[in-house]
Amino acid sequence: MRPQSRTTGKGFTLIEVLLAIFIGSIVLTVLYASFFQINRAKDRIEEELELYHEARIIMSKITKDLATAFPRGLINSQSTNITTPFFYGVEDGQNSKLSFTSLSRTPAQDARESDQSEISYFLEPIEDSDLFALVRRDNPTFESDTGGTQYAISERIAGFNLTYLPKIPETGEAQGYSTEWNSNETLSLPAAVNVNLVLKNPRGDDVQFNTLVMIPIVN
Repeated sequence: MRPQSRTTGKGFTLIEVLLAIFIGSIVLTVLYASFFQINRAKDRIEEELELYHEARIIMSKITKDLATAFPRGLINSQSTNITTPFFYGVEDGQNSKLSFTSLSRTPAQDARESDQSEISYFLEPIEDSDLFALVRRDNPTFESDTGGTQYAISERIAGFNLTYLPKIPETGEAQGYSTEWNSNETLSLPAAVNVNLVLKNPRGDDVQFNTLVMIPIVN
């Protein structure tokens, strides 16, 4: 007699199916959490890079303007009849504001205009916020508040403070920084300006930036 072949059916039990589903759900949960965690980290890094990029632009603009500061009306003279200071930095509450004469303008070709301008930096409060807008004003019409243009460089400023270092005399010790400077009193420009800038990142943390700007005409 020939032996009769018998086919044995093989499959998954209910326990095995449930166990596979359970393991699969754990793996998917871990992958899902990892994906969004990586995505959040990427967004956070991009926000930080944007903040640092914005700070570099602000510092670069201020540095460029201060590098072309000059003592208007005081060339080859020890006195001036100009009433408006050519460099005037004061404290404005807990922050600073600054106005100075600069050669930073680039006149249009064949334009009958000067490369001199009065540059100002000051803060304006943002409505319904504890932040400020850092405003740059470029006014080629001296001693006038009506001319010129202004625009906000940044709108997430938490602090803007300037201190001024006088020129070191040939003899004697160097003086310390001061929080105000009036060229009508000093008849000079500061040798350097220390710029302290505080920006608030999207998470609400204050990030501080600092740079020392030398003024070439003095040094």
